[in-house]
Amino acid sequence: MKNLLRSTVAAATLSMTLALAAHAADDAGYVDMGQLLPASKGQFVEINLSPAMLKFAARMAKYHEPEAAEFLSDIKRIRVNVVSLDNSNRAENIAKIEAVRTKLEQQGWSRMVTVREKNGGDDVAIFSKIRGDEIIDGLVVTVIDRRGEVVFVNIVGNISADKIGALAEKYDIAPLRKVKLQVSQR
Repeated sequence: MKNLLRSTVAAATLSMTLALAAHAADDAGYVDMGQLLPASKGQFVEINLSPAMLKFAARMAKYHEPEAAEFLSDIKRIRVNVVSLDNSNRAENIAKIEAVRTKLEQQGWSRMVTVREKNGGDDVAIFSKIRGDEIIDGLVVTVIDRRGEVVFVNIVGNISADKIGALAEKYDIAPLRKVKLQVSQR
């Protein structure tokens, strides 16, 4: 009886895990990059906001920030990682970020922003998965500061360029006001 219960629980857990992975893979803007390695000392931030959490946030925001609530209602998931670099994790984490960039380019994502500072400073790349002329299915921000940290952000959903612009104006987010959709010619 114990073995039957264990087998049933294991099968249910495996089925749920596979279903969640399949659902995430169905989202055109979702990028699975695995896990970044934490440094032996230093910052490690990982934020994963599920569809349920984002719907809850949209409901909370609709009374005080209706524009933000409308934007959030179209977002399916958000992942943010910020990881300090040291000798124990630098090479592997930088390699993961660079591999994600290569994968996105090979899959036809549009590179919207590239910044490479001199002398080993910030190396930033922002990609978008564009559907049609005005909708972004996914946005990926990668930052490598070889001296300090790596950053990975993946926003998945039905992201309208007009809504991004409106939020940028309202909250005075200068870099987003300058971003224009550029569809790759492939």
